Amino acid sequence: MQTNMWESVLYTVIIPALCTIILYTISVNFVRHFMGNSHISIRDVSKNHNWTTIDTKKKVYCCSICEVLLLNSESVICDCCGVCADSGCIKYADKQLACKAIALNNNNDEPMKHHWIKGNLSPGALCYICNEECDTEPGLIDCSCCWCQRCAHEICKPTENEICDLGKFKLMIIPPTSLKVIKVRRNTIRRRLQLTSIVPPTWPDWKPLIVVANKKSGNNDGKKILSMFRRILNPAQVTDISECDPIVALEWCRMLGDKPSTVLVAGGDGTIAWLLNAIHSLQLKPNAPAVAILPLGTGNDLSRVMGWGNEYNMNLEATDILQCIQSAQPVELDRWTVLIKSENRNIGFKNSTKSMFMYNYISVGVDAQVALNFHRTRESRFYLFSHRIFNKLLYLCFGTHQVVDGDCKNLDKRIEVYLDGKRIVLPSSESIVILNIPFWGGGVKLWELGRDNENIGVQSINDGMLEVCALYSSFHIAQLQVGLSQPHRLGQAKTVKIKLLDSCAVQIDGEPWYQCPCEFTITHCNRASMLMSS
Repeated sequence: MQTNMWESVLYTVIIPALCTIILYTISVNFVRHFMGNSHISIRDVSKNHNWTTIDTKKKVYCCSICEVLLLNSESVICDCCGVCADSGCIKYADKQLACKAIALNNNNDEPMKHHWIKGNLSPGALCYICNEECDTEPGLIDCSCCWCQRCAHEICKPTENEICDLGKFKLMIIPPTSLKVIKVRRNTIRRRLQLTSIVPPTWPDWKPLIVVANKKSGNNDGKKILSMFRRILNPAQVTDISECDPIVALEWCRMLGDKPSTVLVAGGDGTIAWLLNAIHSLQLKPNAPAVAILPLGTGNDLSRVMGWGNEYNMNLEATDILQCIQSAQPVELDRWTVLIKSENRNIGFKNSTKSMFMYNYISVGVDAQVALNFHRTRESRFYLFSHRIFNKLLYLCFGTHQVVDGDCKNLDKRIEVYLDGKRIVLPSSESIVILNIPFWGGGVKLWELGRDNENIGVQSINDGMLEVCALYSSFHIAQLQVGLSQPHRLGQAKTVKIKLLDSCAVQIDGEPWYQCPCEFTITHCNRASMLMSS
């Protein structure tokens, strides 16, 4: 009797309930997958200003509320509009002084007015009306517009017809009248603005810039870059990818439709590859955004190739970078598909296949092992100090350790290399490097070293060809770094296949891991749109 009762409950209650829950979950995820989220979360509006600590070493600031000099470490500045406050005036500044508006309900064709911020002007600022120097006396005097960046004396500032044209970088700014947003309350305290649509302005040659950076990148450089561009552009155009996926930032480009756009990514080679992968996955056609670079990594090889330098220059202002982007030339960069077919013979599973993309280079062996050791150290909880020079010293230490350790000795006996289907005879080596760009290993032009002595093909970033080299040892790598040697060039090919017969360290575009026996097949996919600085 009891058994029949349980069977009745099972078939009439439990199973139908489980089926309903499963069907509901699948339906919701199905709709989300195909419909997508049409809203982009762009700002927490529970507070008026976006406060950040003031750097008083470069300049003396005054509080925008009580007008006293800000000399202590608790003073803050809004990196969107430039309002300053000491610790006791922050609440008053939030209530009394309006911040730069991300979105306005005005007609898109209706002209904007200046948003004047009193005092704390840049050194040497000139009044745009009388062309005389501003802020020549101590205290909170004169003003600047946080949109067009123009300055004016109090007596010169117009009281009527205060039309703001957004300044000389107008064509890179998304005006607040173009953004349609809604307020969404996440909890009882925080409220966020969510973007629902973009109405492009009628300006000819409008090409908005989307800035993408990780505030944790570099020696706190990422945070400074984000603040710097919030001041010049619409703050909504500036995205911190430590808080969201790059795909969320690139939704801006999708919502712009057929309007062209530019993406400025601040980071190392891994961050750039991450963003280029996101652009490819979103299939932003026909106007995929062109990508400019601010180098924040250790190697920055792609940044060198594209003319953006080997490291970030702290003396550059946001206006200097925007001018470089305006004069940069569009180029194409080969995107390669890397198909990894693993053989899990030891645990009895079937072969697994994984697909990745490559833009810079792939390496197997000692240099990948050094990168992997460095990566593990950087991810450790004991890694407390981050700086480019310190990181390069770590690389040197790990490279020297490999001279003694020799984890990748006799790699030529543990690997097979095929160029366009033909197996290549390998010399005694500890590393195989497959190049798409000229620079490798933090600035070494690997394929070009000693090229005059050999009849070899010319290297290009968009010719659909890969260059393959063998390196003898970690000591050989050290010689290459200072130009005292040359690699063993194996050849150029449109398709490269590598059979890894034993476990070994591998890296793709600066992202290393330890790989079990597998087969790599590298074929051309398409091309990414980049900007080359002049």
